[in-house]
Amino acid sequence: MSGAFRAGLVGWPVSHSLSPAIHSLFMRHFGVDGTYELYPVEPGNLTAFVTGPGSGRFTGLNITVPHKIAAMKLCDSLSPSAESAGAVNTLVFEPEGLRGCNTDITGFRAMTRDLPTPFFVMGRGGAAAAVSAAINSSEVILLARGEVIPEANRPAMATVVNATPLGWNDDDVFPFEIPEGWCFADLNYNPCWRWRNRLNTRVITGEKMLVEQAAESFRLWTGYTPGEDLKRKTLERIRGKLHEDRNNPQVD
Repeated sequence: MSGAFRAGLVGWPVSHSLSPAIHSLFMRHFGVDGTYELYPVEPGNLTAFVTGPGSGRFTGLNITVPHKIAAMKLCDSLSPSAESAGAVNTLVFEPEGLRGCNTDITGFRAMTRDLPTPFFVMGRGGAAAAVSAAINSSEVILLARGEVIPEANRPAMATVVNATPLGWNDDDVFPFEIPEGWCFADLNYNPCWRWRNRLNTRVITGEKMLVEQAAESFRLWTGYTPGEDLKRKTLERIRGKLHEDRNNPQVD
């Protein structure tokens, strides 16, 4: 890495994100000076933000909803992970141009390493594309909003994956009943999504995926690889922050 480190998260919205807390811990650990900020960018304004005047100040950017697929069109080159997912969540600003990568794949594999297949994935956006790329396509069944898991030939064990923004609001309702004994992997990390307490199944939330994909992004930008101990401590820190923020809400 040459020059000052400047990175951030681009999405709409982004105010809920824990990414700055994660990257600040990585930066402190490796002695990297710089900033990681949140950039709320409305749909339609992504191109101007990423490629317009001043974009050269960035080392890299993370991309989240709703820009992961649109970001591909802005790249001069794509990593194999981005090509296989058909979506970009990490941009690397290089002298040769803008390189698009997908670290969600690494994050999802780490999060669901011991979960049963097949995976019933709710969502058709960039996050769902990364899930499909992370595992054998024969073990993935994509569900659009409004679709339910067919009762015929249901396996005894499987995992439902929420790859939609559903759940950021506390009173969101999941659209179908998850069979007893299955697992549920939520790519979001709202600790108070109310229906979770009524599930008779194992629930894995998205904090681990968030830390894992952030670590891979940080490696791409800086050359430093966060180790398992640092990732574990970071995961503990952000889980504590989630509950602290929920117990002490800010008032605008």
